[in-house]
Amino acid sequence: MTTASASVAPPRPPVTRIPGLLHRAAAEFADAPFVLRWDGAGFSGFSFGAAALAVRDFAGRLAALGVRPGMLVALRGENRPEWGLAYLGILEAGAVAVPLDVQLGEGDTGEILSACRAAFAVASRGQAETLARAAAARGLELHVIAIEEIGRSPGAAAIDRPQGELDPAAGTGSAASASSSRRAPAAPPAAAPAGAGDSGDDLAALLFTSGTTGRAKGVMLTHANVLHNVEAIVTAFHFDHGDRLLSVLPLHHAFECTAGFLAPLRAGASIAYARSLKSTELREDLYYSRATIMLGVPLLYEKLLAAIARGIDATPQAKRAWLRATIAVSRALRRAAGIRAGRRLLAPLRARAGLATLRMFVTGAAPLRPETFWGFVDLGFLVLEGYGLTECAPVVCANRPESARPGGVGWPLPGIEVRIAEPDERGAGEIVVRGPNVMRGYFGDPAATAEVLRDGEFRTGDLGRLLEDGRLVITGRRKNLIVTAAGKKIYPEEVEALLSGSRLIEEVAVVAGRGAHGEREDVHAHVVPALEAIETLARAQGRPADAAFVREALEREVESFGRRLAPFKRVKKVNVHRGELPKTTTGKIRRDALGPEESA
Repeated sequence: MTTASASVAPPRPPVTRIPGLLHRAAAEFADAPFVLRWDGAGFSGFSFGAAALAVRDFAGRLAALGVRPGMLVALRGENRPEWGLAYLGILEAGAVAVPLDVQLGEGDTGEILSACRAAFAVASRGQAETLARAAAARGLELHVIAIEEIGRSPGAAAIDRPQGELDPAAGTGSAASASSSRRAPAAPPAAAPAGAGDSGDDLAALLFTSGTTGRAKGVMLTHANVLHNVEAIVTAFHFDHGDRLLSVLPLHHAFECTAGFLAPLRAGASIAYARSLKSTELREDLYYSRATIMLGVPLLYEKLLAAIARGIDATPQAKRAWLRATIAVSRALRRAAGIRAGRRLLAPLRARAGLATLRMFVTGAAPLRPETFWGFVDLGFLVLEGYGLTECAPVVCANRPESARPGGVGWPLPGIEVRIAEPDERGAGEIVVRGPNVMRGYFGDPAATAEVLRDGEFRTGDLGRLLEDGRLVITGRRKNLIVTAAGKKIYPEEVEALLSGSRLIEEVAVVAGRGAHGEREDVHAHVVPALEAIETLARAQGRPADAAFVREALEREVESFGRRLAPFKRVKKVNVHRGELPKTTTGKIRRDALGPEESA
């Protein structure tokens, strides 16, 4: 099989422009909670009706300041309810949103502002100074509008207080499910500002990708691109008005903006913004928000699963023995009979961990280890792994709630076709995507656009193959491919998947390195040690767990695992890192930032 497409066509988007999603939701759900933040006593923020009023008011302010349809308006701020309302307000004014990564330095920020010739920007107070300095360094005149101004006009706020308390010891606090009652309709929405147009082919967002191998490109997405992907996500993931999403990923990224903001909006679901990724605060936010869905990256879920394991280890012996035995039963039932009984058997543990209301974890950006997937399944959680690219607005494939399993990133979403170009003897080749979600092109770069957009298809640069059941398996990235002097081809992801199974390795990235004579032919591994496991090993051998022992243990481990590979694929050099490998803000390892100077 070299081509797969969804068997069910998606329903057409109910609106032609993205802000229309909010107006529809406000008319149907009115004062039901929409976007919420922690206020010290619970989660509060904007109802759908209040959000619609705030967006309309902000769009008017932008127009009064001189923002005209088609203008590019930068948006830079931390995750908060006002970020999404600013995004919608920019689009309501007929302008184009240019979301910026808050972690970008002044140089990169200035480069983007200069490239898109932005004269206006919306920013939080904490980000306004960086924007101003970046613009000044480039000789740009930039009018910065405070994001905090959004929502100051009259409008009913949504207040959603938790019932009961999170008990760290017993987890017996009582929590009601997220509200799903429908409210009286709000007043009909006002028309969009004059000149905003009503075409889904208009540009909606310009997203500068946080590349892992080189300089970012500006991806042009239309209203239609985004709305079709939103419709497909809601259809495939079964988002519902009763859901509440805890938002932890940066909103400037296409995955969080589309799947974590606009898709819940389309479903009439609510969104609570996490305070941080600190384990204590995240656990409290999960509990008090009564979240049912969370979008994340594999590293976050690995840490969450490890935190649950540590919590089990910290319980009294009798309770600990019961929990471990129950998890073992859940695992045995799943392995022997395919029965996923964790939802019922492990309900007390989920309550103890503050995860009683959660029904689904969604993951992307990097491969999810099978043991992480099954670890959550055996605890009673649904885990959906997917695949996407900013250029595809962004989700292309995903597993489905009714048939979630590891081993692939799922089936194409409704309305999307995936093809494998020039497959090899294993059926692997470049992944090619066709659908209404595919971008218009790269901003100001027709040559780069022509390279990837051909005959209505987007050539992703990713490598994969299709299983017999139609699911896509990612096998690598064309740009990551290592070619030896002898012409042998090595997919780093294959080696990484093998090494990640070691208990001594926390993180690993495989890249091409220089051979003894300077030619680019060797396989190098950058490894973050699992220090706790290595310390245990050192104690067993009666040796200190110093830097020399860590390196020696890792080199032996990599060599041992490498015996399962063909000789030309084996790692020739191990670089040991003290901390996490460098990553983009969405958790992808930045291979371009790996080098011997970062080794320890």
